[in-house]
Amino acid sequence: MTEIEVQEQIKDFPVGAKLQVIKSNGDIIDVVLASHETEAIEEKNYGSTKVPHLPPALLVQGKRWGVFRLEIEDVINIARVD
Repeated sequence: MTEIEVQEQIKDFPVGAKLQVIKSNGDIIDVVLASHETEAIEEKNYGSTKVPHLPPALLVQGKRWGVFRLEIEDVINIARVD
């Protein structure tokens, strides 16, 4: 999926909605939508610390992983489950 397709699909979902995400490797994961933000994060340098470029991603909350980024290029489909 592209970033625009993901934004169109999640725009009506409230933060906290339960989602099933189908990934390109065939995994189906149950997550909770943590944010509507999907933008990439540019590379930043803080003196001796360097934060690498991060591609566009869906911010979700998993059961044991907490809040994490699910890269959009790995997502095939998103469905809301109740």
